[in-house]
Amino acid sequence: MNFMNRAWLYIVRKRGKSILLFVILLVMATFVLTALALGNASKAAQQELRQSLGGSFVIGFDYTENNPYLKVESVDGGTLMYSTQQISPELVEQIREIEGIKECSATVEGLAAFPSLELFTGNIPIEEEFRASSKILSTWKSEELTRFTSGQLTLTQGRHILPDDKNKGLISKDLAEKDGLKIGDKIQTDKGVEIEIVGLFSPKEIEGINDQVTTYDKIQNLIITDLAALVAYENGPAIQGFNELTVSVDDPQNMEEIISKVKEISGVDWKGFSFLVDNEDYENAASSLEQLSELVSTILMIALMVSIAILSLILTMWARTRIHETGVLLSVGISKLSILGQYIAEVLLIAILAFSLSYFSASAIAGQMGNVLQSGQAVTEAQQEDGLSAGTRGEAGTDTGEPEIETPKLQVRVQVEEMGLLFLLGIGIVTVSAGISSISVMRLKPREILSKMS
Repeated sequence: MNFMNRAWLYIVRKRGKSILLFVILLVMATFVLTALALGNASKAAQQELRQSLGGSFVIGFDYTENNPYLKVESVDGGTLMYSTQQISPELVEQIREIEGIKECSATVEGLAAFPSLELFTGNIPIEEEFRASSKILSTWKSEELTRFTSGQLTLTQGRHILPDDKNKGLISKDLAEKDGLKIGDKIQTDKGVEIEIVGLFSPKEIEGINDQVTTYDKIQNLIITDLAALVAYENGPAIQGFNELTVSVDDPQNMEEIISKVKEISGVDWKGFSFLVDNEDYENAASSLEQLSELVSTILMIALMVSIAILSLILTMWARTRIHETGVLLSVGISKLSILGQYIAEVLLIAILAFSLSYFSASAIAGQMGNVLQSGQAVTEAQQEDGLSAGTRGEAGTDTGEPEIETPKLQVRVQVEEMGLLFLLGIGIVTVSAGISSISVMRLKPREILSKMS
């Protein structure tokens, strides 16, 4: 009779012990499997959160003495500060091709007069020379402009600005209706630069009647153009490229790696630029999920160590009661290795049944725990910072609001991967525990076993 047959007969004969061991293993397997399911659900939620929120960093001029390209000039009524090393469309395209980058919002602003346009009037008094002026926001590709990707602006007619465009523009639908303009028409600046209208946009919100805003800052008067239009209008060294680039990435965890790749681009002296990283939205929303992952990992480690300890203790106590059986088996010529195989097989047969049934108990418990943990997840409001915060710098007057960010739902389900890992860990624990418990008996010599039997 081989050791597997002996193991099966022992399980059937010792039903009480077998049932007790089954219950212990079922509880342990359920606990471990639940922890594994929660851990994987938390990781999946974090990945979903990273993909939904992403992250961004801003490349802008370094306006400190560290920038060797910084120029300061006196102009009428003030001081003009600019950098002679600017962000070229070619550089934007190189950065956009880096793996992991989702969008590139390259911008530079200027103020231009449009004598033929009837603009929406602001409620802050301005000098006569600026009453016909409006903001020009030049961009590399308007489809990736932060104002459009954030939902502040929506293209309603026509097409977006493309990198190869020259003297093309987008205006608001309200301004087009006010001045009787349509796609294909041209508007002219006071310096003779003509801009062809290729698209109309609608703002999500316009300034209220009580909001303090100048005429040239009103969102309805904003004119979005390609870089060539603003360069032609300014006709000076201050604007020959973009002064700011907001780079959105797919996964905030890869932010540092992507920034390193950007800085490896040759032909650019990065001393003239500064980098500002914005991961605040993701970090605020993901903090609770990260804490849950750490907690689950700790629980899992404790569960594994406690399982080994308890199982070894119980099996050791039971092994000491089987000295007589071991002596009999040795006396009929059965090797110690075969006896040890029987003892391990007894536990493994029960463990396989317990591990299989733990799928149902762990699924029920994990689902309930997921609901409890989900109910405790608070909705995080991500607030954009003023001034130099990513996504708003370089686009004065932008107010993206305070979007509510919901923590992704914890989809806690016991999957094939967790079951496979449970069997791998469980069989290892059972084998080690059964082996440890049998050592105290297996190392005895036949004469010592007979003396203990007597």
